[in-house]
This record gives sequence, C-alpha cells and structure tokens, in this order.
Amino acid sequence: MPEKNAKLKTALGALLVLLAIALLVFWEAQGRALLLMDEVYVARAPIAAGETLSPELFRTVRVPPNALIEEALTPKNAKLMEGKTAAEPIRGGGQISMRSLRAPNAVPEPETSCFVLKQEWIEMCSSSLRRGDTVTLYSEDGAKDFGSFPVAYVKDSEGREVTDAAAGMRAFTDTDEARANATSQIHHVEIRCEWPAYRSIRDWCETERGKLLLVRKEPSK
Repeated sequence: MPEKNAKLKTALGALLVLLAIALLVFWEAQGRALLLMDEVYVARAPIAAGETLSPELFRTVRVPPNALIEEALTPKNAKLMEGKTAAEPIRGGGQISMRSLRAPNAVPEPETSCFVLKQEWIEMCSSSLRRGDTVTLYSEDGAKDFGSFPVAYVKDSEGREVTDAAAGMRAFTDTDEARANATSQIHHVEIRCEWPAYRSIRDWCETERGKLLLVRKEPSK
C-alpha cells in the first residue's frame, strides 16, 4: 500500500508540473494578450487620403493600453467607419483615429491643413507626443496661449514618423505619460489648423524669435 501511495503521489506531482508548464505556455502565447492588451485595427497596407474604408482594409492586433492612439478605431466601434473615407494618409500597420474618418462628400473646413512647427521654434516637446494627440501651444514663458490643435504627424530629422518602439526594444516606460520609448527622437511636429491660426504662430516665432511649449492634453475619460 505505501508503495502504491508513493507512485500515486509521484504521478500527481508530475501532473501538476505538466499543468503548470501548460498554463505558463498559454499565458505567454495568448493569456497575456487576452487579459492585458486591447484589440485595435491597423491598416493591412498604406491607405490613401480619400479612400473609402472597409473592414477588409484592416486587421486586428493586440497592443498595450499605452500604445493606443487617441480615439483609436477598434472592433467595438468598427460600425462607425461604414461609408466613411480616410481624411489623411494611413501608413501600413498604422492605427487610425476616429478623427481621421469623414463622409465621402464632406467639405473640409476653409483653409484647414497640416502645418509644420519647425524644430527651431520648439522650446519643449514631450517625448511621448504622438500622432492623434491634441496639444496646446504656449509661448516659452507661458504668457501667450496660441490655442489647442490636433497633431497630424510627429517626425524625426529624416522625416520619418515617430512611433512607440517595438515591444522588444523597450527599455523603460515613461510613468508620467504611460507611453513606451519612441522609435527615434522628435525633430518637428505637424499640426492641423486653419491658415490664420498658423500664420499667427509663425509670425510670432519668426518676428519675436520666440519659442513654443507644446503641452499634450490628456484625453477625456
């Protein structure tokens, strides 16, 4: 009888070890993504501005909550893309913001476009700034408020879009902004606004030789 009990305990122990290994493999393969990440749409291939959108143009991936762009298109709100077109180009593998959807016959606001905030105009810009964010522009002393604008692009010195680094490249996470390291250093930023607003910013920077503080607005919860 003792020998039989010993064999039973050995078998149960081996079973528990196998179960623990199976659970670990499941957690690493699927469990982590299912429980800790959000499902989001990304473009299968580059999408041109004005192109009609459909679910077939996207695939779903799971990303950490801090990698989601503001108002990201997800399977939960996919119906909102029906009959809409892309308001701006979308790179392959890139997320799309609900702000980038528009009706096919929608007329853009007069003189609204993407305008560059030159590197030499920027006094301070958070490294966590990403496309789809909203920034408020202040003079470097904080006395002048130029208004709040959506960010169309965040570029490096080579003109490439700055995004969050791949998971394997992350060294740390900015605890204040809860975003991962950038793929490269921010050089300049493009905002979407009307020409008079941009002209006011440009003239102040060029004439007064002033610099701007770019303060990212936290998304409303």
